[in-house]
Amino acid sequence: MMRALFTATSGMIVQERKQANVMNNLANVQTVGFKVEDLITKEVQQSTLQNRERLETGESYMREIGKIGFGTQIDKLFVDFEQGMLEETHRNTDFAIDGEGFFKIQWNENEIGYTRNGEFQVDLNGYLCTLEGKRVLGREDQPIRIGSNEFVVEEDGRILVDGIQRNQFQIVTFDTIEELNPLGQSVYSIENGIEVDVNNTKILQKHLEKSNVNPLEEMVKMIEISRTYESNQRIIQSLDRVLEKSVNQVGRV
Repeated sequence: MMRALFTATSGMIVQERKQANVMNNLANVQTVGFKVEDLITKEVQQSTLQNRERLETGESYMREIGKIGFGTQIDKLFVDFEQGMLEETHRNTDFAIDGEGFFKIQWNENEIGYTRNGEFQVDLNGYLCTLEGKRVLGREDQPIRIGSNEFVVEEDGRILVDGIQRNQFQIVTFDTIEELNPLGQSVYSIENGIEVDVNNTKILQKHLEKSNVNPLEEMVKMIEISRTYESNQRIIQSLDRVLEKSVNQVGRV
């Protein structure tokens, strides 16, 4: 009985976290470069069920019937890095990656971030940076300095200021892209990943990559989550009534 309560309760907790994740996806439908996220679940534990059977000789043995799980829990976060739609913006500091790969930014003093969000600006010192002020990195992980002059970015990432190449976007990806961890603001980090340069990627100036969230799919998920949550809730209510009878009626006997 108590195991059944634990199983149903763990299911409700998982559904609550899944619903929060879906709400986060829907909240970022308009966020540039955002990638839809999903939560992968796993069983809390498994136990082997056995049945004692007796042979014709009178000897008994344990026959394995199967396995049973006792609840679920969140295993890991899955991020779908499928490319979103590319939209023209007419802003000179907007960039989109057509193909695989990420822009590199200086997330903090000791950490590099990776993002598909190319909504940049030029700071007071002439450096290309994110809207939050994180500087964009080019060759040899050096910040890209544009200055106050007009500049053009070629499809291969070369940055031309007054017709002279000043720097180049360093677009990279990873063999273990599933190990990227969200930092927020459509930026990701990785602990032990090895950067891999990309070759067949185009940089489109005056374009941005939209979120790859499908609102309709997320709404369907929300309905499924709500129904699963209600099913677990009804199981707990039924078990509660059984326990109440056990205490108040069977216990007296």
